[in-house]
Amino acid sequence: METVRRGLGGGFRPALFVQLGSVIGDLTWCGVALLGLAPLVQVGWVRTALSVAGVALLLYLGFTGLRDAFIAQPAGPALGAPNGSHGGAFRSGLAISMANPMAIGYWLSVGGALIAAGVAGTTPLQTGTFVGGYLAGTLAWCLIFALAVRWGKRLLSPAMFRWLTAACSGALLFFGLALAARLLGLGA
Repeated sequence: METVRRGLGGGFRPALFVQLGSVIGDLTWCGVALLGLAPLVQVGWVRTALSVAGVALLLYLGFTGLRDAFIAQPAGPALGAPNGSHGGAFRSGLAISMANPMAIGYWLSVGGALIAAGVAGTTPLQTGTFVGGYLAGTLAWCLIFALAVRWGKRLLSPAMFRWLTAACSGALLFFGLALAARLLGLGA
């Protein structure tokens, strides 16, 4: 959602930078899993801190996006990024990936399973092949998705752009609230 929001506001580069930040975050969790640090996330306060950070980040991005969607100015070069800098987009992608409990759970469970199955971690070549394949696939996805957002931006009217930005922001808020409910034991 953040890739679409940023990409619609600023085009290909902000969309790509959100994606690249997310890849770095995923690679970080992949490294943690492959190093065998999965039990760290079983510590209650670590899991809670990551969940609270995820909720805060999703709510912040959702509210910021809604604010940007209803500001009476045309879609600028870098929605949410001061002075055209794409660092904000990269940091958003990185923070989303690092604070996403689903990504953490995925990498820590999959990483452990890959090591146990001998797919990764047995030899440096196996681990390197796995990480290299993952990286190649995700970088291809980053480029394809950023290009799709860029081309989609050309098809949108300013009003449609605002509503799509608001919808993406609403989705971020929904996911933040759903995560908060789960954290508080109110969800399924």
